[in-house]
Amino acid sequence: MPRSATPVTPPPAASPAGETNRYVAKVKTSLTRRWSHTRMKDLYDQADLARYLWALEREAEALEILRSVTSAVPVPGASPNYNVWSPVVTMDALEARICRLAGDEAAAVVPVGRILADPGLAPNRDFIVEEIADAPAALEQANAETSVKWACHRLSRKVGSLIHLHELAVAGHPYGEWYDAAEVNRLIVEGRALLAARLSAAA
Repeated sequence: MPRSATPVTPPPAASPAGETNRYVAKVKTSLTRRWSHTRMKDLYDQADLARYLWALEREAEALEILRSVTSAVPVPGASPNYNVWSPVVTMDALEARICRLAGDEAAAVVPVGRILADPGLAPNRDFIVEEIADAPAALEQANAETSVKWACHRLSRKVGSLIHLHELAVAGHPYGEWYDAAEVNRLIVEGRALLAARLSAAA
């Protein structure tokens, strides 16, 4: 996708200044040079950063990252661009989860409405069920990576997809009838712990 003509200013939470986790600081340094609301790779990387902060129990910073994107990227209309929406909808899902678990149902209304408006997933039951069935092995394989970068990357992406599916189920989307939301939540908790451990070890 071509670069945006107008540079996007990253939120303060994305700044590497004062960041105490060495790996997160490295991620922030890279991302602040290429913050975007339109480029797929950068959006996925920004979603990873939010999940890293969330895994480290830095929810307020994670929300700042998430909202800097979700407040700027509209729900797709008649001609959706899923190169943009696919990473953004996972950010909406994490925003919804953080707010919901904090008891802030009012703040969860907007991200929940966005994921229900366009879940960013085709109605492919077999694919979705397989995504969940494969998750335990995927988490194990990701955690076995010797590289911190690839372990964190793979754990983040898998946990992100699970959060997406769980929030759809919690919100009452029909896809949620295809799988056990409690099992998905268990896998999220497990994946978050693995991600936190790898990030903490890199600190």
